[in-house]
Amino acid sequence: MREVHVSDPRAVELVVDTLAHDVVMVQMPTVFVLLAPPTTAGASWLDRTKTRQPNKNYGTALGSLESFYAMAVPGSLPAELDGLAELEVLTGAFIRISVADQGTNTQMIRGGTHQGLLLEGEHRELFRGVEAGLAAVAEPPMIGDHTFTAPLCTSANVSGHPDGSIVAWDAAHAFGVDRNVPLVVRADPDPDAEGSYPIFWLQHDRISVEREGPGLEEIRSVLPARLFAAG
Repeated sequence: MREVHVSDPRAVELVVDTLAHDVVMVQMPTVFVLLAPPTTAGASWLDRTKTRQPNKNYGTALGSLESFYAMAVPGSLPAELDGLAELEVLTGAFIRISVADQGTNTQMIRGGTHQGLLLEGEHRELFRGVEAGLAAVAEPPMIGDHTFTAPLCTSANVSGHPDGSIVAWDAAHAFGVDRNVPLVVRADPDPDAEGSYPIFWLQHDRISVEREGPGLEEIRSVLPARLFAAG
């Protein structure tokens, strides 16, 4: 398994080249994840690597927040979060939004919704470069007929493993070697937090927390309280 650091100028090129034929593992600040191209083949590679049942759906690692926001069904976001600058407050979490009608389900859509992970710093720059590098592989039917090429993103572990998400390098390395992952992007871990990122589902009149995770309360504290109280 080849290693490259997220700050290495070659990282984007190596990731894009590898995603042409396989998955990539990335060390996030709090958890290890797998990336794949946002294609039917990419989803099947994740299924294989995680020994996951087929026809599951996956979120993405966002590079361009603009491209993600452009997919939102008009009127489906809370007024206070209906804009690029407003969505930035959700940095450090998965953002779940409506991108198609409720009956749509694909490898990237569940019940008409898709979720993207918004980070900052070197990881955001990596994902921005990868998203641009995957422009030619877009499969609009997978994402509600939108042209969107942020890489698929999911936890790096065997599906349903009792230990949950992998947060330590020794376990990540063992998983990568065992599952024949060809490339891992290393980064510095957050010494104060670990685990999978929280998920916030944005609806036009409410926000629901679909998964707890590191940084949840800090993000929630800057979101409109009325949206969590809506019934």
